[in-house]
Amino acid sequence: MRDNNNMKIEIANSKKCSGEYSCFVTFSFNWDIVNKIKDLPIRYFSPETKAWELPLNSLDQLQKTFPTAFLINKEKIKLTKNKVIPKHTRDLKNFKFKTDPFAHQKDAFNFGLVKNKWLLGDEMGLGKSKVAIDIASALKESIGLKHTLVICCVNSIKYNWYNEIKLHSNNSAIVIDGSNTERAETLANVPKEYFYIINIEALRNKEVLSVLVELITENIIEYIIVDEIHKAKNPSSLQGKGLLKLNSNYKLALTGTPLMNSPEDAFIILKWLDIESHNFYQFKHFYCIMGGYGNYQVVGYKNLHRLSNMLDNNMLRRLKIDELDLPPKIKQIDYVEMPVKQRKIYNEVLAGIKENIDKIKLSPNPLALLIRLRQVTSAPQIISTLIKDSAKIDRLKEILEEVSGSGQKAIIYSNWTSVTDILREELKSYNPAVITGQIKDRQAQVEKFQTDKSCEIMIGTIGACGTGLNLTSASYVIFMDKPWNPANTEQAEDRAHRIGTKGSVNIITLACKDSIDERIEEILEGKENIIDAVVNNKQSKINILQQLLGSQI
Repeated sequence: MRDNNNMKIEIANSKKCSGEYSCFVTFSFNWDIVNKIKDLPIRYFSPETKAWELPLNSLDQLQKTFPTAFLINKEKIKLTKNKVIPKHTRDLKNFKFKTDPFAHQKDAFNFGLVKNKWLLGDEMGLGKSKVAIDIASALKESIGLKHTLVICCVNSIKYNWYNEIKLHSNNSAIVIDGSNTERAETLANVPKEYFYIINIEALRNKEVLSVLVELITENIIEYIIVDEIHKAKNPSSLQGKGLLKLNSNYKLALTGTPLMNSPEDAFIILKWLDIESHNFYQFKHFYCIMGGYGNYQVVGYKNLHRLSNMLDNNMLRRLKIDELDLPPKIKQIDYVEMPVKQRKIYNEVLAGIKENIDKIKLSPNPLALLIRLRQVTSAPQIISTLIKDSAKIDRLKEILEEVSGSGQKAIIYSNWTSVTDILREELKSYNPAVITGQIKDRQAQVEKFQTDKSCEIMIGTIGACGTGLNLTSASYVIFMDKPWNPANTEQAEDRAHRIGTKGSVNIITLACKDSIDERIEEILEGKENIIDAVVNNKQSKINILQQLLGSQI
């Protein structure tokens, strides 16, 4: 096929593909070429001109796919490349890091200087926040950016970012906190600090959002970093819509969660980064197989190779096992036998569930109706003040005696504050730090655990303590109960297993024999997200409930 059937690739001004310039491809009709073009993530065909339009950042992939294609106006290609990616942001040999980066962080730093809008998807514990801070600081130094906005999709990590900026940068930072009116007033006065830190819930407020949009339009805020962006996955929510209105020239999204596990969750990320041009309905129907009642439920996926290509072209993702010489995680499950009184109340709760199983099957979230059964395995006193026998708490105390005796520290997780409250009282001799949704100054609790030798344990809920915190003083991570989603378990484990970890991290799960705990472990062994399986109808509710309850229902 000589010259790819007279293929020509030209660069011309166009904003259709979310950029100032586009590639326009023409060729004599050939199905093989058409199919290769269709495999590219973003492309449009004009019936009038018979040309395919692609974003400029597809040029390298085009040349690789069609090496003999004839390129026109190469000077314009050179100029437009420099316009999209300024040359002076690509060469910062003299930039001085305040803290030395690891090799993988330096690679990400260099990658970020040639990408104006991109996704850093490194596994948890590889130090993504330092990379983002270094890039924002370098851009300030090289091209004089005025301010960088950090949006935290997990509210509890705002002050973690503040401390990370102090550690890794000579630039100042401010947390935009208080009521929505106070936040809007603070932003309107344009604080002198270089980094502005805010939580994503603030974008629900029209006043705050309006001020942010104005600051971005006036090029006062020029760089936006969104941490844990996968949590902003609903494009129909107020905060999702608000995020999509923040259109700066420089954008960096951070996530440690593999997006291909739930392809529809990638939409808002790709849309915000100006990579995806379609609306959510079009995106969902292109990548999702719809079924169920009314054809409204996602029952499978398709075209994932195209989504994978789109992510690969705009994302950098590395794994700890490949980049860090971290000590290993040592995982074990401690199975314990419930004492008679605990078993009795467990069986009573189980019998009540089976009596109401028909209602549970019809519930949009049957897992929520199993919470009491799960809580009984950890702390039966939640159900009955007369019964305090708990096999898990007894075993936990035994483990902590060994941990304390060896001068080490432990993180203890539960899904529920009702359980952590009981642990807090039972384990007060260990001077615990505590992080739950009810604790306001979480950073103070982190510092207590990390630096105070008399504080031997951290007690936390997985929702509040399992994301975005650095708890590397821990040698043990103990789960009183597991999340339904294995990704949340990994997140929680990696508060201890990350850069700064000095020894192996022991992961212990406490599970009651012949109970729902045991069956959850069996399901999670297959890395199955039980929430997806049941709530999102990716498996039969009845099948999963049978597995969880250990009976034919």
